[in-house]
Amino acid sequence: FFSSNPFDVPGDEGPKFNKDSLYYDMSGDKYLVILNHHEFQSTRYFRFRKPSTRNGTDNDVKSLTEVFKHFGFDTSNVFRNLVYEDIIKNLTAIATQDHSKTSCICVAILTHGDKGGELHAADRPYLLSDVMNIFEKQPSLVNKPKLFFVQACRGANADDGMTVQLDSENVMTVPSHADFLLLCSTVEDYLSYRDINGSWMIQALCQVISENYEDLDLLHMITLVNRKVAYERVTYTRDAKTHNKKQMPETRFTLTKLLKFSAESQ
Repeated sequence: FFSSNPFDVPGDEGPKFNKDSLYYDMSGDKYLVILNHHEFQSTRYFRFRKPSTRNGTDNDVKSLTEVFKHFGFDTSNVFRNLVYEDIIKNLTAIATQDHSKTSCICVAILTHGDKGGELHAADRPYLLSDVMNIFEKQPSLVNKPKLFFVQACRGANADDGMTVQLDSENVMTVPSHADFLLLCSTVEDYLSYRDINGSWMIQALCQVISENYEDLDLLHMITLVNRKVAYERVTYTRDAKTHNKKQMPETRFTLTKLLKFSAESQ
C-alpha cells in the first residue's frame, strides 16, 4: 500500500525550530494520511456481525484532500478498508521515515468506534492509542505538529440537547507527548452522525478551515467547528428515538505553538 520512501524528497533544508517562536514553521513538507473505512468484514472480533457500511465517508475523503492539498499537503496516502495489521504496518512505515524536512503530519481516521478509544479496522476493533503511540518518540518528528482527526462514535448515547434562549543551538528536551492535537467528532459515550454528504464534523472542519485560514490559527478554527456542529446540525428521522439529536466535538491538544495554514502558491 505504501511506497518504499514517499518522504524522500529533494532539498537540503527542513523547517527550523525556534522555541521562542509563536507559530510552528510550516514551510517544510506536510502530509495528510487518511484511513477511510467504508465497509467491514464479518469476523469473530465482531462476533460475526458485519458492522454497517459507512455511506458518505468518501465525501469526507474528497473534502479533506481538496482542503489540505490547497495548503501544500501531500494527499496521496489514502487507505481504504484496511485490516488492523495493515493499518499498523502502513502508519509505522510513515512515522519511521526521516522527517527532518517535514513540518506537519495529519492523520484522519474515518470509521466506526465505541467508548474507551475503540476504533474499527475492517477486520477488528483496536484502540486509538495504538495509532497515536506510533508517532511518539520519533526523533525527526519532535517539535512538529501531529494532528489527528477522528470521525467515529465514542459510545451509544444520543444527545438530546438543551433548550436555551436565544532557532537556538542549545539542546532542549521536550515531553514525548508534546505537539499532538486530537479532534474527535463527539464526546465520550456519545454517537457521531454522518449522512450521504459526509459526516457533520469533517464537513464542518473543511468548511471552517477554507473560510477562515487566512485570519485564524487552527485552535480558533476548531472552536468555530464546535459551534457549527453544535448549533447548526440536528438529526431528522422518522424514529422518535433518533430524531432531533445533537453532537458535540471534543479536542485534546498538547501543541506548544500556534498553527496557521497558508495556501500553497500555484
